Amino acid sequence: MKNLVSMLLVLVITVVVPLVVLLGIWANILPQSLQVSIGMAGVFLAAAFIVVGNVYLMYSDIKTGRYKKNS
Repeated sequence: MKNLVSMLLVLVITVVVPLVVLLGIWANILPQSLQVSIGMAGVFLAAAFIVVGNVYLMYSDIKTGRYKKNS
């Protein structure tokens, strides 16, 4: 039962909430300031995801010695 609740919670967070937000923006139900805030948050989160992901991958490569000179 716990797995079912976890799966439903994940589906609601990943599918239903973004769909409701997008439909609210599309139908002009949300105020314009909230629409701009959601858009800016999306841009910042996407940029942070890209930067943090690249830094993590570079760190793991350096930590494992991938680019160490073997002479």
